[in-house]
Amino acid sequence: MGKKRRRGEKIPKKLKTREERKLEMDTIKNKLTSLGLTSKISGIDIFYEKMEEFIERGESWSGKIRIVGCKRILDIILTPYKHKDSLAALLYDKNI
Repeated sequence: MGKKRRRGEKIPKKLKTREERKLEMDTIKNKLTSLGLTSKISGIDIFYEKMEEFIERGESWSGKIRIVGCKRILDIILTPYKHKDSLAALLYDKNI
């Protein structure tokens, strides 16, 4: 027997509000500054620009930004959906 498939209208995904996106980005920004990574560092300034675009437009974005001099890569996933959290992780790379 096969699986039953649900036919009908799909439920639309709920999007985060501007305030929810801003709150989420503020927590990521606070964690980065607590690690000593400010907007003066090359690479973090690019992340701040992407973060501002995400807050204003609410469009998803993901990518990796090299942080020169710190031997780190900032791996970012920005998502506008309520059921998923936006993520930012620092990855070690000895070649940077």
